[in-house]
Amino acid sequence: MLKSLLLAGIFLVTSNFLPAGPFGVPAARAAHKMPAPRTAVKHSAQLFSPAARGGTLKFVAPFGAAAHRSGEDGLRPEESEFIQRINAERVSRGLNALTVDPLLVMVARGHSQEMCDLNYFDHHSPTAGQVTPMDRYLKGIHDDGLDTPPYLLVGENIYYCSVSNDTYNVAYGHQALMNSPGHRANILEPRFAKIGVGIYRDERGQFWVTEMFLKDRE
Repeated sequence: MLKSLLLAGIFLVTSNFLPAGPFGVPAARAAHKMPAPRTAVKHSAQLFSPAARGGTLKFVAPFGAAAHRSGEDGLRPEESEFIQRINAERVSRGLNALTVDPLLVMVARGHSQEMCDLNYFDHHSPTAGQVTPMDRYLKGIHDDGLDTPPYLLVGENIYYCSVSNDTYNVAYGHQALMNSPGHRANILEPRFAKIGVGIYRDERGQFWVTEMFLKDRE
C-alpha cells in the first residue's frame, strides 16, 4: 500500500514549553486514479539556548533519497529541485531566495538516512546527542571545528513516501508540504536565509526527505 507521511514542528527559544499537538492535513489528490498517500503532521516546541544570548529553533519535514550523482553544486537532482521549488514559492511572494548551506545538506542527508536505517519517522532521533534538529546542526558545527553562533533559528521539514514514480515525485512531495500549514510556514518563513535538503532512498524505492532552514544572525 502506498504511504506518505509528513511531520512539522516548531522550536522557539522562550521561557515556556509548548507540548506537541497533532493537526490534520488535507491529502493531495493524484492523477490517473492512483490512490493518494495518507498524511500526518505534528507541531511541537522546546526550550533551547545554545549560548548566553538565546537562540531560536524552528523545525518542520522529508521527501525521498536519491542514489544519483551530485551536481556541480554538490546537490542530487531531487534535492536541487526541492530547493528550486521552495525558492520559487518564496520569490513569488516577495521573499528572499534561500542560499544552499553545505553543512545543512550534510546534516539533512544524515537524518534522512538514519530514519531509514533505524526505521523511524520523526524530528527526534534516538541517537544520543542528536535528538533534535538543533542538536544535529550544532554537532555539525562542532565537528567542523566551528564555534556555536550566539543566535540560531533552525527549521526542519521531513517527508516520507513508500514509492516514487511519475506521479509521486518531487512536485507531489513539495505540494504536500505546501498543503500543510506548519510545513508551509517553514518554507515561507521570512527570517530564514539558508537551506539544505537531504534525500535518501532505499533499495525498495522508499524515500525520505529532510529540509533544513537556517538563520544564523540576528
